[in-house]
Amino acid sequence: MSVLRWGRGHIALAAGTVSLLALAGCGNGGSSGGGNADGEVGGEVRMLVNLTDNLDQSYWEDLVAPFEEATGVDVKIEGPTGASVAETFPQQLAAGNAPDVIQSIFPDDDTMPQLLDLSDLPWVEGTPMVDDYAIDGARYVVGIGSQTQSLVFYNKTAFEEAGITETPTTWDEFTEDLGRLKDAGYTPMQTAGQFETGLQLQQLFHPTLNTSHPQWQSAVADEELSAGEAYLPMFQHYADWLDAGYIAQDDVGLDPSSADGNFIGGQVGVYPQGSWFVATLEDAGELPFEVGVFSPPVDAGQDYPGPQGATMADPYMINAATGNMASAQALVEYLVTDETAIETQLSADGVFRQDSGVQQTPIGEQVQQILDEAPELVAVGEGFGDTRLPVTGFNPKFTEIVQGLYTGQSPQQAADALDDWISENR
Repeated sequence: MSVLRWGRGHIALAAGTVSLLALAGCGNGGSSGGGNADGEVGGEVRMLVNLTDNLDQSYWEDLVAPFEEATGVDVKIEGPTGASVAETFPQQLAAGNAPDVIQSIFPDDDTMPQLLDLSDLPWVEGTPMVDDYAIDGARYVVGIGSQTQSLVFYNKTAFEEAGITETPTTWDEFTEDLGRLKDAGYTPMQTAGQFETGLQLQQLFHPTLNTSHPQWQSAVADEELSAGEAYLPMFQHYADWLDAGYIAQDDVGLDPSSADGNFIGGQVGVYPQGSWFVATLEDAGELPFEVGVFSPPVDAGQDYPGPQGATMADPYMINAATGNMASAQALVEYLVTDETAIETQLSADGVFRQDSGVQQTPIGEQVQQILDEAPELVAVGEGFGDTRLPVTGFNPKFTEIVQGLYTGQSPQQAADALDDWISENR
């Protein structure tokens, strides 16, 4: 058998055609992919990807071009036919027209039986967060890094003018700093409507929650913890900030891109966001202030920084029924192990990798340091792998509940609503 080796920026192939069937331990057949019946690398591979303004068709085609040149495989990049990859992939499975490789989503109870277990492939070992996303010990998804969720971007000029000399490490300090920013004439904390309302509250609370209740999603699933009880302290913080005017009441109707613009414009003190915001800042060009970033506060007495909420970045899964198994595996191996392919993906969308040597901008270096110093990376939202809530649809429901705080719902009512919804939807 020929051996496939990934080099920096190129693929070195031994003479002859490459076969990965021995590595895969699997020769699944199927009608998807238009590949070689003998299991050799070649033919066509269809890859379903998330298309965005910066991750557009040309980005994906450029990313796989070195792989195509080295292997002769024709990679067909396909965007969603529905609203998203998450919507499109199950529809294609049902229609018997699923792609060979799926990017940007994670296995769930419905799609998992249709996915290839990657556990026995040697190149999967050590890829970022692969074991965090394992289900009952089986690895169905691999990625190239993580999107760090729990970050607070801040305006250093605003902090200086407000007399804040150090970033806060406890909630009391954070609240006090919001007051100082307001007194200095700044919007203390920028929020937005749509998905961002609930997402920001979760982002802020990941370190505290996962210190108080490690793997809290599993504890809720095992009925050892009430989600409402777990989130009640953060609902109280948020309601207090609303009452004090540290969060604008009309922000709940603001588009997230407009919220980005408000921070970039220089009139905002702090803006909780994920690592993807680094790319937005870089695209904005020179700003009228210096941007800093810190890990969210924790409760007094807890170790700081706390666990960092994170998700696997650029996840890839393989359709177990692909008709071109060897080429599908070779493509995913290239995407998650080739150094230049990894660097391209890390640079494209605010994605980071622990202990990465990729050169970063100054703000990117700060995010990389937070990621490297985090005591652990923890599941967010509904969770992932074996650390999951017993419900689906948590994030939109959570956002709805948080937005209720803007219209007079009390923190306890919000907590009760969260528990009631989980109880009804288990």
